[in-house]
Amino acid sequence: MRLTIDRWVALFMLAFSVGYGYLAWVHPLLPFEARMPFKPNTLPLGLAVLGVVFSLATLMFESGEELADDVKDWRTFDWKRTAALVGLMVAYALLLRPLGYVPSTSLFLIVGGLVLGERNYALLTFVAIAVSVSTWYLVQQVLGIYLVPWPAFMGGA
Repeated sequence: MRLTIDRWVALFMLAFSVGYGYLAWVHPLLPFEARMPFKPNTLPLGLAVLGVVFSLATLMFESGEELADDVKDWRTFDWKRTAALVGLMVAYALLLRPLGYVPSTSLFLIVGGLVLGERNYALLTFVAIAVSVSTWYLVQQVLGIYLVPWPAFMGGA
């Protein structure tokens, strides 16, 4: 078995996933969280298990030619668009509290769609607003987790 770049990355991700899973497992819970069906460490534990499974699968099975082509063609990757999306994610995180969930998420989805090349502006705007409002409703009203929906000047807390 040859250690190619994908196997080195899989080995690193395996070590990271095991460490992440261990830290999630030993994370102290508050007394009222002990009997909750979905604890604060449930999602990290699931992600750690998935990371271990996919890392082991990458280590055990032969890598295909298309991965080798991807490694060779990294210079043709659209780095500018990727950097724009990462910058957009940082801006979203910074604007989430001052703008509120619904406007900042709608803006993030609209601008992200434009960066990715969507040109149907009406559909993009409609879908972004619908997704923002419906996820806010699901999290706030159904799950009972408070999210500030609007900026303070529009009635947000």
